Amino acid sequence: MTAPFVTLQRLRFCDCDRLGHINNAVYAVLYEAGRVELLHALGLLHGPLAVVIARLEVDFLREMTWPGEVRIETAVARIGTRSLHMRQRIVLAGEQVSRGRSVLAAIDPATRRAVPIGADWHAALAPWISADDSAS
Repeated sequence: MTAPFVTLQRLRFCDCDRLGHINNAVYAVLYEAGRVELLHALGLLHGPLAVVIARLEVDFLREMTWPGEVRIETAVARIGTRSLHMRQRIVLAGEQVSRGRSVLAAIDPATRRAVPIGADWHAALAPWISADDSAS
């Protein structure tokens, strides 16, 4: 299995809800950070192609509380014709607290229409393709 791309993020006090848990909406932000950092590291954020999130699925396995630093693991599950399927998980203090899946649609920023994912994206993302569920 290919190792997942890893992003580290520090939890903030303002991320807490009234019960002292990290608010459920923050998980989506953490998953976004993982996806964006991977695309940025591969040089894919500032080209002729853009991606928008079409689907986000989050499983909450354990609560998170402040303070702490999370490890966001991101892997590519599949590259479709016009979409990118990603698998992620959040780990806090060595324990998986959440898993997520997302689908990103490839679009032309000028027309806002879906477009095919080119060979350059396939080549850049290929090392991060993982068929197993260890990153989710």
